[in-house]
Amino acid sequence: MMKNMNTDFFKMNLIVFFLIILPTQVIAATYNVTGLKVGSISQAEDDEESPFEIRAINKQHKCGGKASNLFSVHSEYSEVSNRRYDMAMNAMIGNYSLSVRTHGCKGDALIVKEVRIHYK
Repeated sequence: MMKNMNTDFFKMNLIVFFLIILPTQVIAATYNVTGLKVGSISQAEDDEESPFEIRAINKQHKCGGKASNLFSVHSEYSEVSNRRYDMAMNAMIGNYSLSVRTHGCKGDALIVKEVRIHYK
């Protein structure tokens, strides 16, 4: 009888674990977005680690439950943030494309953790 209760308890904990962890993994999934053309760049917040945002003219995602072209670029260090901003600005001015690696959504923005610039 006791062994059966332990097995049931273990199964219940396993089910709860998967119900909690799996949706989190889906939300925080990592995607590669290639060929992104920059339409605009903005920075709404004014602090050291604030992200800047890219509006794409040719790519959309479904963050926030509807189509959005907003990509929020996050960096822990200001030097990294400045380099990523420069890449985005150069892509917009020179009509280059960006490739980004994302990490989940925040509101209607897709969070960007890595940026690469590509020649045309």
